[in-house]
Amino acid sequence: MSKDIRIKKGLDIKLVGVAEKNTATISQSSVYAVKPENFHGIIPKLVAKEGAEVKAGDTLFYDKSDERILFPSPVSGKVVEVIRGERRKVLAVKIAANATQEHKDFGAKDATAMSAEEVKNHLFATGCWPFVKQRPYDVVANPNQAPKAIFVSAYASAPLAADLDYTLKGKEAELQAAITAVSKLTEGKVHVSVGKNSNSPLASLKGADIHRVSGPHPSGNVGTQIAKIDPINKGEVVWVITPQDLVVIGELLLTGKLNLSRTVALTGSKFNKPQYVTAIAGAQISDIVEGNLDNDNTRVISGNVLSGMQVKEDDFIGYYDNQITAIP
Repeated sequence: MSKDIRIKKGLDIKLVGVAEKNTATISQSSVYAVKPENFHGIIPKLVAKEGAEVKAGDTLFYDKSDERILFPSPVSGKVVEVIRGERRKVLAVKIAANATQEHKDFGAKDATAMSAEEVKNHLFATGCWPFVKQRPYDVVANPNQAPKAIFVSAYASAPLAADLDYTLKGKEAELQAAITAVSKLTEGKVHVSVGKNSNSPLASLKGADIHRVSGPHPSGNVGTQIAKIDPINKGEVVWVITPQDLVVIGELLLTGKLNLSRTVALTGSKFNKPQYVTAIAGAQISDIVEGNLDNDNTRVISGNVLSGMQVKEDDFIGYYDNQITAIP
């Protein structure tokens, strides 16, 4: 069933530097970092100490308030530094990547045969639970509180946002496996929003309510869509998963390996060639933008200009981000 959502109030901010629809090959970063500040509402407890050898998918730290919620290494390599702030708060865990990547094998799973508890436990064990966010507050979801629905927004209306129809092309099998699995985590519906005239790979998913969205920004914001489709009342929560994170979950179910690489849009007028590249979560910004950035009077943002985080070139791309913006 498809339902149309039309947003009338809003504003599209027209910026120069939309990414061209071609994906360039870049050399992978030599250093990666996972920052606890990317995960709202968690207090990190370190597992991997400095000098530890890790595989992609091995646990770096867990949430102090719920030890089942693990945060994995995006790459295999050596933990070279744990950066701490005031009162020894963990700010970042840096990993020097190996030339040849090794993945921890979690075993392939058939999503249709799994129970809700098996899906939940698999997401815990593999470090994929942080991809499930909770509204209100946009924190990592509390697994002890059942959501009334799950929302996925595959329509991005933010300035210069990555074209999800392009970045998710060919990922139908992974998306379907992920939707089949996560739909078991709620007694309510899974709501998937796509652009009104888009050719989204999510538009043909089974087990989800498809909504076609049109109108200016913030029509692509999942909060706007929740308010239109199934508003949150007092005491209720809904869970939210982004499409690029669904691909990670789906690939994990199909292959047994945690692959945190994603298609990242390099956007904005300060890029010599706005385009797409493939990068792994937590990669160093300088490696992603190498040879493509005009450094004169430039602001670099991990994410979009409205909700992203200003970064320096020696910083790292946000764990959930699929866009880097460079503007004057």
